[in-house]
Amino acid sequence: MGLKQLIKKAIIDAIIKLQNDNYFDVEFDANQVKFNLSEPNVPEKLNIENNFYAYSSNVAFVLKAYKKAAPTQIASEITNLLNQNQYIQKIDIAMPGFLNIVLNNEAFTKVIENILKNQETFGEMDEELTKERINIEFVSANPTGFLHVGHVRGAVYGDSLARIYKHAGFNIEKEYYINDAGNQINILADSTLVRYQNLFGIDTKLPEDSYGGMDIVWLANQIKDQYGDKFLDLAFKEELKELAVKILLEKIKSDLARINVTFDTYSSEKFIKEQGMIEPVLDKLKNDTYVDESGALFLKTEAKGDDKDRVLVKSDQTYTYLLPDVAYHETKYAKADKLINIWGADHSGYIKRMKVAMEYLGHDPEKLDILTIQLVRLIKDGQEFKMSKRLGTSVTLEDLLEMSSSDVIRFTMLTREINNKFDFDIDLANSQDNNSSVFIVQYAYSRTVSLLAKLANNELKVIDFSDKAKKLIIQLDNFQELISTIVQTSKVNLLSQYLIDLARDFNSFYSETKLIGHQDETVYASVVETTKIILGLGLSLIGVSAPSKM
Repeated sequence: MGLKQLIKKAIIDAIIKLQNDNYFDVEFDANQVKFNLSEPNVPEKLNIENNFYAYSSNVAFVLKAYKKAAPTQIASEITNLLNQNQYIQKIDIAMPGFLNIVLNNEAFTKVIENILKNQETFGEMDEELTKERINIEFVSANPTGFLHVGHVRGAVYGDSLARIYKHAGFNIEKEYYINDAGNQINILADSTLVRYQNLFGIDTKLPEDSYGGMDIVWLANQIKDQYGDKFLDLAFKEELKELAVKILLEKIKSDLARINVTFDTYSSEKFIKEQGMIEPVLDKLKNDTYVDESGALFLKTEAKGDDKDRVLVKSDQTYTYLLPDVAYHETKYAKADKLINIWGADHSGYIKRMKVAMEYLGHDPEKLDILTIQLVRLIKDGQEFKMSKRLGTSVTLEDLLEMSSSDVIRFTMLTREINNKFDFDIDLANSQDNNSSVFIVQYAYSRTVSLLAKLANNELKVIDFSDKAKKLIIQLDNFQELISTIVQTSKVNLLSQYLIDLARDFNSFYSETKLIGHQDETVYASVVETTKIILGLGLSLIGVSAPSKM
């Protein structure tokens, strides 16, 4: 348990003690009281004794709902009990009732000891809270071309979220769903055949509904290099279609691997259809569907809040995209306790119908968490950069990797909430200065490595820590709560921002403190070591390297 959690527990214990003394007017569950324990904002002119306040709490205001008394009076009762805590030096009550908490030096030593003891496992959650099996499905781009920059944001977000869940202690499965059986695959086959025939001097034109990018030309060349003129014989067109999907999927996998994204499972729409997984789903949904006059089969989603009922089977008796997707989700519910889908924002309207379908199938729709990712706009030389010069299509992951590195791409993509549109300024992100967020963090990490090579061996004992050291140590301790917060909110950007703040706090501590030759050099070496551990751990959770030298 981290220091912040210990102080929170002490406050809850104080509330329970007051309950036992019949202090409150009504009964309530102390463990369900929602109060803040946050960074204080005490104006310098009011901090006459120049105290370092580690935390500030609004608990007295929250408890006013259970006691007819002024917040200052409630705060006084809580303070009298908290002053007995082994890590609290004193508490000042600020009008109109905030608790501003000063910790003793033993508390800061406790944080260092905790991190050094747990090392890379620091931040793991209680085993009782991490029993769920979690399936995270992301990217799932159709194998009809190269990955573009929009896919990249979803890829690094999904992969990092999975890393954080896994670090917290959950059993995680990362899954990619391959849409390899719909009409788009027929269009891919037709487009590939035309480009393939063109390579042999056959002047075939692309059909109106086709994939016309240079990635399909690349694909046709791959097939020609491996198979020669085999597919000029149209008898092999079905094999050509399967080959096109296979080659593009391998290209997608290899490009994702370049940004440290891999998957545990690849599921196929084609397999779901071939294995007869759709018919049982239709049978289970028979009481929640109806056939209209055209012969189409509708799912009754409007009754559950959707804007209209949704077609599962068209009047020509072919399946809509929704039906195999419902069958796919049925298979995921069978193997996981919680499902997380990461979709593009253009799929937002699809969320309600999927949740309704799962409810009709007898599953808890609340266990399906669908997150949507907004668009990314690339900025280069101050201008929006829209097109791939090589391919004549949207900017691809391959293009992006030619302009930047995996580290820069991953970190920068994770600095904003996914439900906000994001301008990715490549020049700023690549800069080797404080304009680049990844540079700030990696440079701080390399500085810890360099310092530890020069400092005396670290030693753990209670000293009078400087305020800059205290601020840094509090920030290090916050990592534990941060992991829990991300698990609850899925806001991976909180980790990127935390690492930037931690790097700045470390640089501030370093600038103020002459560490080499300091009377407490061995203890401050421990502070540097713990900073190195948390910076390195945080970088690994977002899939970014921690360089020893910059």
